[in-house]
Amino acid sequence: MEYKIYKYRWVVLAIYMYVAALTQLYWLNFAAIDTYIEERLSIPASSVMWFTLVFPLIQVLLTMPAGVIIDKRGFKYGIGIGVLFTGAFAMLRLLNPSSYTVLLISQIGISIGQPFVLNSVTKLAVTWFPQKEEATAVGLGSLALFIGMMAGLGATPVLVQTLGFESMLLIYGAIGIVGIFLFFTLVKPKPSTPPREIEALEEISNWEGIKRILKIRDFVILGFIALIGIGVFNGLATWLEKILNELHQLSMTDAGSISAILIFSGMLGCIIIPIISDKIARRKPFLILASLIGAMSVTVLIFANGYSMNLVNGIVLGFFLISALPIMLTLSTEITGARFAGISVGYLQLLGNAAAVIIVPVMEILRGATNQFVLPLALLAILLATSFILAILIKEPTKNKST
Repeated sequence: MEYKIYKYRWVVLAIYMYVAALTQLYWLNFAAIDTYIEERLSIPASSVMWFTLVFPLIQVLLTMPAGVIIDKRGFKYGIGIGVLFTGAFAMLRLLNPSSYTVLLISQIGISIGQPFVLNSVTKLAVTWFPQKEEATAVGLGSLALFIGMMAGLGATPVLVQTLGFESMLLIYGAIGIVGIFLFFTLVKPKPSTPPREIEALEEISNWEGIKRILKIRDFVILGFIALIGIGVFNGLATWLEKILNELHQLSMTDAGSISAILIFSGMLGCIIIPIISDKIARRKPFLILASLIGAMSVTVLIFANGYSMNLVNGIVLGFFLISALPIMLTLSTEITGARFAGISVGYLQLLGNAAAVIIVPVMEILRGATNQFVLPLALLAILLATSFILAILIKEPTKNKST
């Protein structure tokens, strides 16, 4: 069969990256101005928390159904659902910016779109890209998530201070509408000629597909690695500022800069590591490295003193731990096959976000019991050490060299 690689694949990926970044921007935009929101709406922090927490909760509920829809109808259909929810509900926030109910309903609507966008990245990669570029494509798609996170945390306070709360919502709503326009006018569901061998689509039930992928030993192991990796990242992202402040007496500004550098370092890792992985056609070594260095860096975080040491540690931690995400997602498709690209990613997202919902409050409980973050960080280090052992047990999938 004839295969052909189109330059247009980069246009499709670029638009996906734009939409994926928006989901993360909307996730964290209120987290960056929580004190302002508390004062503006006269509500406690426990209520503001729900603007952010609904995202992992909805992800847990909808990630598997989204994966099934993506596998049955294709990546454009799945992302299309996500784009519509994301853009429409971002604009809905303008209906009454001073209403907690309106803002919460809008966040819930945006969060419904998130799993349809995030779970489509591997399906897009196997539809438009040759296998030798698969991890690179998924890595760039994952990079977009962290660009969105940085924009949500960095741009939101500046926009609110300079232009006002309503103007910030208007700008964010407008770029959501732009996302809808770009996606539905420029993204094609598939190229005229496939870039690789595509598996024959076998008609099976949703639950039969889930049962099939859960019978694959290496995918089950990968599921536990995802559970630990995504859960640990969410725990660190939530509490890093307080950890650095309480354990090492760093100011809010210094802690914030370390958090930003950690994510930026992870963004670089999402570019560099997948390219190396594609060059050597290996995935397993990078999962092992991420778990090992992650465990070591979290341990260093307990004892490190001063801004410089914590900054260097943050750079190392972000580069290796965050860059494991695209490797993990690519590996899931290679283990289960392109037929189950959506549902396999959905399952990993389900486990990871479910773990995050548990790990974040458990860290706070452990901190409350001892009035310090040593025990929570020790827990994360033990979890990553467990992930290291699991990564060793997983097998490198065989590749079809012709694709």
